[in-house]
Amino acid sequence: MLEMDDYFKIDVSTDKMQAHLIQTKERNEEDHLTRDELEEWLKEYGVTHGLIEESLLLLINGETVTSPLKVAAGRPAVNGNHAYLKALFHSYETTNDDGLGTVNLRDVIDIESVTSGEKIACKIAATDGVNGVNIFGEELKAVPGRDFVLRKGKNTRVDETEQAVYSLINGQVSMSEKQVHVYPIFEVKGDVDMKIGNITFVGNVIINGNVPTGFSVQADGDIRVRGTVEGARLLAGGSIYVGAGIVGQHKSFLKAGQDIQTTFINEGEVEADGTIEVTQAILHSSSIAGRSIICTKGKGNIVGGTVSAGEEIRAKTIGNAMQTKTSLYIGMNARLMNKQKAAESNQKKAQDELVKLGKLLKVYMDKHKTKPLAGKEKILMLRVQHSFRAAKELLDQSTDELESYGVSEERQRQGAVYVQQTIYPNVDIHFGKYRRKLVAPHQYARISLIDREITIASL
Repeated sequence: MLEMDDYFKIDVSTDKMQAHLIQTKERNEEDHLTRDELEEWLKEYGVTHGLIEESLLLLINGETVTSPLKVAAGRPAVNGNHAYLKALFHSYETTNDDGLGTVNLRDVIDIESVTSGEKIACKIAATDGVNGVNIFGEELKAVPGRDFVLRKGKNTRVDETEQAVYSLINGQVSMSEKQVHVYPIFEVKGDVDMKIGNITFVGNVIINGNVPTGFSVQADGDIRVRGTVEGARLLAGGSIYVGAGIVGQHKSFLKAGQDIQTTFINEGEVEADGTIEVTQAILHSSSIAGRSIICTKGKGNIVGGTVSAGEEIRAKTIGNAMQTKTSLYIGMNARLMNKQKAAESNQKKAQDELVKLGKLLKVYMDKHKTKPLAGKEKILMLRVQHSFRAAKELLDQSTDELESYGVSEERQRQGAVYVQQTIYPNVDIHFGKYRRKLVAPHQYARISLIDREITIASL
């Protein structure tokens, strides 16, 4: 019987997911090794699962091992998928790259309308994931996907049995991560001009031309502009889509409750609670996103100005060879922190209201059981019921909002800047109170905060 410890040693990875065999001296030809002997020796070191057949056969056949040989590999846990909303109407993507570094946003602007009674979305349930096992046979628990409660949006209803959303009106859809709204549409055939004037509308606004300097457009839903936005002011409760880019002249301001998508931003100021996605370049602008700023599909340049994202910034190049000062910030900004505080305040207010109204409603219901309520008392009970429903809706809304901030904070801890090509000197990178100014170019880089230090690693 071969004394294995005389010829080999085992190296187990710190995560217990791999074991490598290292040969310390050459075996004699007469030293035979059986499979049972090999497995028994590995077992002495606790290695019982994920044995690699090819490696075992190589050792049994007496082959000399000149470099560490992987003899066991664990099976990692596969975390569950998060629940999400799936659109059932005509959806769009912005990946129509024509090979010249330009992306056609027509599919973003040409969203099909839906009709009353149409099923427009359904909830895809979260999954549990699949547990794994390490080479010692210890189970690795999978993290189940996050779930959410499907709630109705504006002008929609929810079928609880189907977990589906239906439209209550003819209109245009605006989707967020957990809710679907349907808005009426206000459409401008050409440019916004003096005949049209400033626009304020309770639904979606579609502009088939440009928005010149000096005009403002406000919409409860989405704003879609086929042409350019110059030094104008656009405010949307939903998302903003600009087909031909933003020429801000340091006068424009765009703010979206969800996302902003456009071809380029030049000397503009843009804010989105969700993601800002630009296909060409962000030049000398102020861009703030609650989640991500992505500039990777076309030319993908970010040069000058300030770019701030709650979770991540992705671009092909950041800065330039002329070392134009460019500032990057990762982490929740002050505006979002204020919104989080407001949601906390609304949640507490709604909880207090529900307790107070619940007691009052019980008094009226008890009275109603003994004898029908008189006209005045009946009206008061109906008012209390209405206030109770409104408080419940505020509680649900603020709770959902706080859950999203919790997820956002988790992502921020893993926040990073991703550079697909080059990031140049004179780029300032901030992670909260930590700052690093680049003095040399870096390529194919992932920049993150590790142990209170901003580090640069290769992609």
